[in-house]
Parts: sequence; structure tokens; C-alpha cells
Amino acid sequence: MTTTLDDHHVIGSLGSDFWRIKVPPELVPALAREFDWNRLGRRVMIDAREGIIAWMSPSSTHEILGKATDLTVRMAGAVMNRHVREMGGTRWKGPKDPEHGGLEPDEAFYLGDKAAAWYEADRRGGEEAVLEFEVRTPPDLVVEVEVTHHDVHKPRRYAELGVREMWRVDGKKGLKHLQVEIFDLLGDKKPRRVPASRVLEGLAATDLPAAFLMARSNNIQGLGDLLKVKLAAVTPSSPDDEPDTSPPTPSM
Repeated sequence: MTTTLDDHHVIGSLGSDFWRIKVPPELVPALAREFDWNRLGRRVMIDAREGIIAWMSPSSTHEILGKATDLTVRMAGAVMNRHVREMGGTRWKGPKDPEHGGLEPDEAFYLGDKAAAWYEADRRGGEEAVLEFEVRTPPDLVVEVEVTHHDVHKPRRYAELGVREMWRVDGKKGLKHLQVEIFDLLGDKKPRRVPASRVLEGLAATDLPAAFLMARSNNIQGLGDLLKVKLAAVTPSSPDDEPDTSPPTPSM
């Protein structure tokens, strides 16, 4: 089969560097024992069944936008009086992934009951209990920033890991024209695009670009006002022991 450089190397719309190679699937576990995939780039995806190894080196714009999604989700949780535990770029692995396999999203979150359970594990057992919890508990939400044709299988892969929802954020015409897609990963037989979030009810895909840009520019008041309006119809939960989810002042 003929391939071109574009099949393996892409510069994303936000300036990040993406690479992707394909090897015989049976080589992936052997290579993982000999090589630390994280030496390739900041984010790494290993699909052991397909033999796909993909990695990227994010631009500063990519990193800043990723942190803006983190602030948005944390503030949404605070508005909804809902537990949030941000997990950053934690690598998530399934039972069929080799030791160094799995996926690393730009951002990942436990929300609601799972977040409360994470905090409880931390209180009761510390780091060891938290690590055990994370191994058996997929996140509720993952966020991928800057989309390329290398990413077409990610919704399926996250669904296989048990993740509930994925946000895909891109700036095809620059940051003033951000586009956000929301995928419901577990609500049907296969991942499907939906108009609004199921894990943060009230937030539509069309609301998120403005929210992210406010977070990016540290417009905390504007972001809070937007979230209060969009989430006003959602009945707040009342956790018995609420963790500190107040938004920090980000340094972007």
C-alpha cells in the first residue's frame, strides 16, 4: 500500500506537531518492553490491536487552550455544586493494552459520584488507594484539543475504555473560530456526536467555544456568568463532604 508523508506527519491547526506510525500488532508489546514511548512526544496513543503508535508535541496555544477547558469544567462543577477531580493528561489503559500502551488525553475528569469516590479513596488510603481506584475506574470526560485525521479512532478507543464522554476542540480558522464536538461514548452501540453534554447537563457544544476563550483570557466573571445562565436549569446536588472546587486564578 502506498503512503505519503502526510499519512505519518501533520502540523495541526494550532501549530502542534503530530506523528503516527503503524507496525505489525504483535510487535507493540515487545517494543513497549524496550522503549519508553513518552520519549517520542508529550502525548502518546498506543493502539496495540491495530499496531498504531501516535504521538504529538503540543504548541503553546494547544497547551493554553487545554488548560482553559480545565478551568471551564471546574467552574461548571462549582456552579452545579458537583464534585470535580481533574486528572490532566493521565494515561488510561484497558485490559488489552500493553504495559506502556493506552491513551493520554489533553484533559480528563472525574465528575459527581466518581469524583467523590476519588476524594474518599484519597482520604482513606492515600496515594496507593488512589492509584488502585484509577486503574479500575475510567474518567467521565476526556478532552482532545486540535484535531487531525490521525484522531479518527479516538472516540471508539475511549469508549472501549469505559469513558462516558469526549469533547473534541479545534480551531480550524484560528482561535476566533473554535469548533467543539461532543461525543456520547456509552449511550448507544457506538460513539455518536450529540448537541450537548450529558455529564455537565445544560452545556451545549455551541456554548463551549465562548467559555474556553473567556477562560483562556482569565475572564473569570464572564465565564462564571455564562455558566450560571447555561446551567441554571440543572438542580444542584448536595454532597455531604464537598471538596474545594473553587477555580484558581490561572497563569496563562
